[in-house]
Amino acid sequence: MSPYSLLGRFRPYSVPVCLFAVVAVVVLLVPPLVLGEATGRTYALTTAVLIVAISSVIPYAVGVAVLTLPFLYTGSGSYAAPEVLPTDAEPFSATAALRHVMAGISYVVAATAVGAVGIGIDFAASSGSNPVSAVGFPSFPSIGVPPFLLLGGAVVAGVYVAVQLWRYERPVRALGRQTVLGTVILGALLAASPVVALWIFGSYGF
Repeated sequence: MSPYSLLGRFRPYSVPVCLFAVVAVVVLLVPPLVLGEATGRTYALTTAVLIVAISSVIPYAVGVAVLTLPFLYTGSGSYAAPEVLPTDAEPFSATAALRHVMAGISYVVAATAVGAVGIGIDFAASSGSNPVSAVGFPSFPSIGVPPFLLLGGAVVAGVYVAVQLWRYERPVRALGRQTVLGTVILGALLAASPVVALWIFGSYGF
């Protein structure tokens, strides 16, 4: 089987597969690098942080998935595969809306998970272990929000936008400004996920 044929088969599933891979790599590899050991305690701490972060972001995830349905309805973009976008032959449907909502919730959770690991990096840095230089990550200026938290959301958003546009099977210039802009806005909502999760968590007084 040729590489082109393999890419063609992979394309419809590329966004969820790529985002799952990003989450898996970050969750499995970054905590041991930061804490210096790949032990049960390391992953127990990571799991605890992930549970708190994901439970905090669920309201935002549902809101993003549902409130962005107009993007799907107007054909401007979707969290699901481009094939769900309405056409003259296949108008807007409940099945397409459900796929968009489920994908949106999943991607917000993915962005939050990666951002939550970033919180661990920032916490380790503030405690004096200096994991930033230890693992070769760049340093960031103080901007009032944990920098690796922002980076986590941005990574997931960047992967989503790039791969989602690739799923259209057309050059970006041929997609039209509406589709590109819609996809970028959907990605920006993913990028904000970790920060929103932290804000929701803090609003409960923890």
